[in-house]
Amino acid sequence: MCISIHRGRKRGAVTVEMALVAPLLIFLLFAIVEFGVLMRDVISVHEAAREGARVAAVGATIETTGARTASAIFPLDAAQAQVVLEYRAWDFDTGTWGSWQTLANAGPLNCALAGDQVRVSVAYPHQIMTAGLFGDWSDDGESGIRTVYAATIMRRE
Repeated sequence: MCISIHRGRKRGAVTVEMALVAPLLIFLLFAIVEFGVLMRDVISVHEAAREGARVAAVGATIETTGARTASAIFPLDAAQAQVVLEYRAWDFDTGTWGSWQTLANAGPLNCALAGDQVRVSVAYPHQIMTAGLFGDWSDDGESGIRTVYAATIMRRE
């Protein structure tokens, strides 16, 4: 009889331990999934900026550069991404880079000259899936949106 009483107490202890540990394990599971999806978006945005800068560096038009940037942001929704194309030239008088200007077309190529720097910046609004748990990760704490940014600079060939 003493053995059966001891077993009953152990079963109760396991239930209490599980009740204490389960919320922590569930929180960690959600954190891992949320962080993984956020990192997927970060990697996609960085890849899109790199691909856009690579295309712009060889002189592609802004339409071609924008299209290649949008296709590289897959699996994200390219319509939600904000892409900015800029360039700047070296100022030989001052020995510094000039200010960033909007990249435009100059015939069949973009307007950046050989040796200029081209910059492709991409911003994407990442929707936090579990905003109730990780709302602090968002930009304003209420919307559940965390804007992911990436910019890549390359020299025009």
